[in-house]
Amino acid sequence: MPKSKKTKKEEKIASTKYERISTTSKTSRSVSRRRFVDTEEWVSKHINELVSSTGLDFLNLSNEEYIAIFTRIVDAVRGDSSTLDMDTIVRRIKRNIDKVYSLIAVAILELRGQLSESQIEFIVNNINEAVLLYAPRLYNEALKLARTDLIERLKDSWRHAWTLKRYPILPLQCPRCGFNSLMPDLSCLVCGATVSEGELKKALNFRNMLIEFAHKESLEDVKKAINYGYVYLSSIGIKPPGENKDLLDVEVFLTNEERSVLADIIKQRESEK
Repeated sequence: MPKSKKTKKEEKIASTKYERISTTSKTSRSVSRRRFVDTEEWVSKHINELVSSTGLDFLNLSNEEYIAIFTRIVDAVRGDSSTLDMDTIVRRIKRNIDKVYSLIAVAILELRGQLSESQIEFIVNNINEAVLLYAPRLYNEALKLARTDLIERLKDSWRHAWTLKRYPILPLQCPRCGFNSLMPDLSCLVCGATVSEGELKKALNFRNMLIEFAHKESLEDVKKAINYGYVYLSSIGIKPPGENKDLLDVEVFLTNEERSVLADIIKQRESEK
């Protein structure tokens, strides 16, 4: 049976329904696309109040920098909310202040080529795990200011972040900058220096470490060190050569004098049996 043709009235109703559905769909997509822009517009409008409410005016950033930073923050704390309320946003920022400060510290480093002393202080005290990325720059900045207190703070943050995010064992301490950041090739991740074995041995008082190793380890392992002519050195201490080499162990060669020290202790231990 042939289908009946739609009347003009029915066609008009169908057309109107389609237009409504189409308009609603477009509006929904448009709102979704505008979400970040809406955040930025709202932040721009309320930037002075946001800065004063969070007490961050001491950072002395430009208006544009504050807007860029607070846009990130508000986007992070607003969640799925389609509206923005000043009291709610400030309350959420204060509730998550540690994470927010870390976000701000990284944002300042990304936005600024030059940093004031107060900005460096803020960043060093709030950088947290991101210190693994920014330690070289922050170390140099603190060094220029002769701020040993900030350098020590950076070292603490570095050690904590390293064992938390990178590896359970710390690298050897660099003789130049003092960070636990010396790699097996004797290059430093923080200050960029490449040190010699002699410099490393002197900084660590290697002779005393070697004597302790010779008294503590088995005679077999001490003899192995003499025969192989090297030991493994790490932040934990000295290990005998062999298959137990760790990812961060530094292979250190023994001088004739150092091998003689080990040989003398072996004789002493064997005579005491």
